[in-house]
Formats: sequence, structure tokens, C-alpha cells
Amino acid sequence: MLTKKRAIGKSLSAVLKAVAVAVFGTILHQSSLFDQLPIGSVLSLSLVLLVALQIRIASGFRSPNLFFAIAILGSLFLFSQSFGQDKMIPANQAGFIWSYGAAVLAFAVAMWPRISAKQWRSNSTAR
Repeated sequence: MLTKKRAIGKSLSAVLKAVAVAVFGTILHQSSLFDQLPIGSVLSLSLVLLVALQIRIASGFRSPNLFFAIAILGSLFLFSQSFGQDKMIPANQAGFIWSYGAAVLAFAVAMWPRISAKQWRSNSTAR
């Protein structure tokens, strides 16, 4: 029973982290340095990757990462809708890089196979 509560807690925490990362990245993704270097997109996508890796390392299950990826995707979908006003993620190059890049990174970390230290050691000594 404790592991089920732990899994639910970690999944809920992952969803909250995903919403925070999506809000921060949506605000930052249009920023550029000297009007040429898209530093906002780089920082936003780096944040998605680092938080997804932190969730993957901290939890022993795959479900929190899937919840993180789905929450990122859902948040970005909502932010790209107009709802009668301006869009938060416009349909330009930076918007596409942020929306598709964040979703791809989050799902890639969630689907990446978990390799234990024992497997690394056995493969390195086999050579």
C-alpha cells in the first residue's frame, strides 16, 4: 500500500512540475540575445530535459515521467489556443521549436530504457 501511495504522490508531483515548467518555458521561449541567438528556447528546452531526468532518476517507476510528458503536452496545447485573445505560443519558429521540442524531450526521457549500474559494469568488462 505504501508503494501505491508513493507512486500516486510522485505522479502528482510530476504533473505539478510539468505545469510549472510549461508556464516558465512559455514565458521564456521567445527571448533572444542580440536579436539572433534564441537563448529562450535553449533554456526552456534544457529545463524540460533536466526536470524530466530528475523525475526519472528520483522515481523507481516510469509512470511519473509519463504523467510529466502528458501534462507538458496538455499545457502546451492549452497555451497555443487563442480563446478569443492572443496566443501565448504563436505559430512561428520559436513557438514550434518550444512546443514540439518540449513534447519530444519529455516523451523521450519517459520511454528511454532504464539501465542499471550492474548492466553497465557487465557490459564494460565483457570487452
